[in-house]
Amino acid sequence: MMEIKFQEQDRYDINNEGLLFHAIVDGEQVTCVVTREALWEGFSADQVLSLEEAFRAGRETIERAALVLIEQGVPQPIVVKRAHVAPV
Repeated sequence: MMEIKFQEQDRYDINNEGLLFHAIVDGEQVTCVVTREALWEGFSADQVLSLEEAFRAGRETIERAALVLIEQGVPQPIVVKRAHVAPV
């Protein structure tokens, strides 16, 4: 079974794709990104919150989605899209 932990960061890098964050999987750093669309539509970024504030607000949901993708063996970077975090 994989050991997966997410790193707390003081600042998060934001690029054209979205907000970057990192997981440690069995001792190795794995790059993850949550798309701007996921943050905008899932967590009200831009209208009320910055992308970073939206990430922090939805962090548990975003990290849970990333964990599932990591466990499924999706290649890096792990990309969390709106469909992964949208309410059902």
